[in-house]
Amino acid sequence: MQYKRRSAFKVLSAIAAIYMCGLPIPSEAGLFDGVIDVAVRVQDEEGKPISFVTVWGYIEKPIEHTRQTTWPMLHLKAGDLWRISQRYNGLHDIISQVGDNPVPYLLVEKLGTEDGIFSSVLDYQELTGKGNHYARPDNLKFGYTFMKHGYLPGKVDFSVSKFQSSVDAVVTLQRDPATQISTAPYVQTFERVRYELSDLRRNEEMTQENLQRLKGLQARLEQAAQQAIAAGDKPAAARIYSRMRYLPSITVIDGRIAGYSQGDANSEQAKRAMDMAYQLDPDNLYVWMQTYLRRMQLPPNPTREQRAAAALKEVEKLIAARGEAVWPRYYNARAGGTAMLGDYAKAYRLYLDAAQIEPKYMDWDEAIQKLKSEMRRKGVEIPVDSK
Repeated sequence: MQYKRRSAFKVLSAIAAIYMCGLPIPSEAGLFDGVIDVAVRVQDEEGKPISFVTVWGYIEKPIEHTRQTTWPMLHLKAGDLWRISQRYNGLHDIISQVGDNPVPYLLVEKLGTEDGIFSSVLDYQELTGKGNHYARPDNLKFGYTFMKHGYLPGKVDFSVSKFQSSVDAVVTLQRDPATQISTAPYVQTFERVRYELSDLRRNEEMTQENLQRLKGLQARLEQAAQQAIAAGDKPAAARIYSRMRYLPSITVIDGRIAGYSQGDANSEQAKRAMDMAYQLDPDNLYVWMQTYLRRMQLPPNPTREQRAAAALKEVEKLIAARGEAVWPRYYNARAGGTAMLGDYAKAYRLYLDAAQIEPKYMDWDEAIQKLKSEMRRKGVEIPVDSK
């Protein structure tokens, strides 16, 4: 397999560091820069490559690397990534590196190529925090899951020694008997443009050439969405517009390039994209989660409590309809809204349930402790099974 090689700067820096320490320079000096070249072939059950697969990843961080973070326990491990991928993969073609996603610390990678090859350069120091000087640990664990509509998710996990510089694997995805593989041209366009957009470094080039490229990609998505509408496939069009909520853009002022954005959900283009998605398929899970507040039924001049009650009602409808596919932030909103309206005992149970559904979303114990403090202030009895 062909590997995407590390930068010459990193290799030279590693050689210089070894030389300054008076150590002999090994023949593979790049082994000491903490970088690992990754190559994975993704294929179907017949051994044919699967194009443009979505890739999510994790990297385990030793506890000493995470003590200064707010929620060190949220860093993902292999089992966490697999659970998250199985539960939330239905929206894998909408989630992007710069947009919202189900949980913190989920690595949304560049898509696999048309030939079914996922390649990456795993930079340990960059992933554990720029500016740190952590040496790559021995027995480093990291891995990926692979998703595409029409297939069940697949995975690969690696455990590499301190000086290992590359890994490769073959992953076979099983067909999902519950879904069909679409060959519609607008779906193929959507996949190809998503692949182009998943290369963040290329997107960041502030050149006239890239400006025209990004405008062209946006136009192709718009055209694909309109083709889906013409074909009567409103759900596909809504998915395309949902992905258009986060599009990179280059700012031009007085004919000159003045800035860059990886994706602004508050831009006029992003708002229009979600408006279109809502009109086309309001029951699409992503659309529903992003627009549930639009559905509130409010009286004239509503009070704070009436707004809270209306929002809670819509969240409860969402969860009742879609179950655990709903992202954990909405389970948190349900528990918090219930507490705001004074039903502390129910809120306590809802927090416990949410922590069981997705423990890696937030520090649920902290939320529960805050709830119990509020209960004490209000003179409300704390459940006997609480800690």
